[in-house]
Amino acid sequence: MKFSTSLIAFGMAAATAAMPQPRVDKPVGKWFDRYVVIVFENNNKDVTFGHPYWYNLTEMGMVLGDFHGTTHPSQPNYITMISNTIAGGVFDDADHNTTQMSLIDLFEPAGITWRAYMEGYTPLSNGGCNPISEDDETLYVRKHNPFMSFDNIRNNTKRCRNIVNAEQHFENDVALGADAPMYMFITPNLDNDAHNTNVSYAAPALQHYVDTMLNNADFMKNTMILITFDENDIYSPKYFGTDNNIYSVLLGNDTIQCYNCNDQQYYNHFSQVVTIEQNWGLDYIPQPDGSEEGWDQWWLPFGLLRNDGQDICASSPCDFFN
Repeated sequence: MKFSTSLIAFGMAAATAAMPQPRVDKPVGKWFDRYVVIVFENNNKDVTFGHPYWYNLTEMGMVLGDFHGTTHPSQPNYITMISNTIAGGVFDDADHNTTQMSLIDLFEPAGITWRAYMEGYTPLSNGGCNPISEDDETLYVRKHNPFMSFDNIRNNTKRCRNIVNAEQHFENDVALGADAPMYMFITPNLDNDAHNTNVSYAAPALQHYVDTMLNNADFMKNTMILITFDENDIYSPKYFGTDNNIYSVLLGNDTIQCYNCNDQQYYNHFSQVVTIEQNWGLDYIPQPDGSEEGWDQWWLPFGLLRNDGQDICASSPCDFFN
């Protein structure tokens, strides 16, 4: 089933600043030309599937049925979405910094534009990175902003200006259509990401993001959207010790091979990294001392993307809900 655009609007403040224009010769991807990920928090897959809106999204796209968080608690999972290791020292939810490299170090030389949208985040007055751990009023937390942990992002004002307040910038950037950032990372606040609440509370925020994108045809051309969670609910005794299987769905009429279907290949958050690297023909993220291979050098990319020249289910196990 392809996308339905008859979804409810959800108001947010308009942005006053627009993204700089991307390079004229911006890279063309193997499977997609734009990648968007929206990350939610700490819910088990069966609970999420049980909510009508979240289930409806699975009928509009492709379920990654064997997708997993990489660890517990939250912060290392976010780190693995943009790096090739659980970055040095980032093993819990405290403020940690690392000298390792990330996808951003691959994007910029290749001309891939990027932005990170953090609900409730307030940058410094010059656009520099605000390393605050949390904001009790806006419900922003640093542990859900992986970019802040990398020294060569946090200490670089130019890069910091790509970490923005979602409420002010997301809608205006989507309105740029084809000129929107090529990589977009979205983190709702602690209520809207279901961390302090539940998937019912989080559904309107997700619906706003999805509607905003789906209703702009120029933006959606060759765009792939991943809706996922950082980890499952480790605090519920019923689920403690499980294999961290999480709700994850891909959307994109131009970018996925099937709708209302289930890719059963094993994936985790490192799969995002290797899919992005292979899509744009990027190098691997090197280890700091050059002595070890990263997970991105042998992990599998998402297998059922439209433009890879393979038949549906030819290289990955899959089934159809219908």
